[in-house]
Amino acid sequence: MNAKAKSFDIKAFLMKYIMYFVLILMCIIMAVASDKFLTTANLMTIVKQISIQSIVAIGMTMIIITGNIDLSVGSIVAFASVCAAMMMNAGLPIPIAIILTVLVAGVLGFISGGVTAKLKLHSFLVTLALMQAFRGLAQTITGGYPVAGLPDSFGKIASGSIGPVPYLVIYMIIFYAVFIYIMKYTAFGRSIYAIGGNQESARLSGINVEKVKTMVFVISSMLCGVAGVLLTSKVRSGDPTCANGWEMDTIAGAIIGGTNMMGGEGKLGGTIIGLLFVGILSNGMVLLGVNAYMQSVIKGLVIFGAVIINSIQKRSQA
Repeated sequence: MNAKAKSFDIKAFLMKYIMYFVLILMCIIMAVASDKFLTTANLMTIVKQISIQSIVAIGMTMIIITGNIDLSVGSIVAFASVCAAMMMNAGLPIPIAIILTVLVAGVLGFISGGVTAKLKLHSFLVTLALMQAFRGLAQTITGGYPVAGLPDSFGKIASGSIGPVPYLVIYMIIFYAVFIYIMKYTAFGRSIYAIGGNQESARLSGINVEKVKTMVFVISSMLCGVAGVLLTSKVRSGDPTCANGWEMDTIAGAIIGGTNMMGGEGKLGGTIIGLLFVGILSNGMVLLGVNAYMQSVIKGLVIFGAVIINSIQKRSQA
């Protein structure tokens, strides 16, 4: 009996942390295949590359925990990028332009979240439509061209560093610390988990389900606004085509990190590990000279595998 119990515990442990083992194995393979992989410069490059996406992934994780999905995050980042650039080119002070950009992004989230919650529509369909609308709007107001000519001082927001640590990594750490606290220790965070676990039970316990759902979409979109500002600062222009495909990367990061696609379960700490997984995979394929089209194939298969593993994990726990 004890032997069986011990065997079951080992199996459960392996199933729970299988993606972490895969991450370690992948790092070992990359290190053996390329002597550039484990260099300090390359590792910092990986963290820096996922830093802006990771801020978007915070909101995506929160939305998935409620049992929803948002396919419009990349488009909102692009819209925020061109908004910030156009506002600064119009002569607005940098702080005002940043604040207004984040607020405008929040309005977009209010639209998608409000429609989803109030009309009880499936968030997949709502955000799929708005993904096209927001991206098209960003391209329309710019004519499809990047908005350049931004102040040099604005570029320093994303390009500076404190010692060896880039500002972008510091921003990422701050945002994760704040939202991990919110999700773990506040009533709002507990409401998000409760809605994802059982929406009707959450409603009966006094939680305003529609309000919380809408707020999660608003917060997620405001984080996309922050990401749009940082991306604009990094590349020194507002690009209506930027952040293309970010919705898939952030969803992948959340799933690989253990967030349940059915809602009610997930941790932001796991999401950052999941994004590191995606970042290391992309970086390793570049170092190994993998064809760009094949990179998309491999990344898609990894996400496919992560979804299957996520499903098996939940069944195992059940």
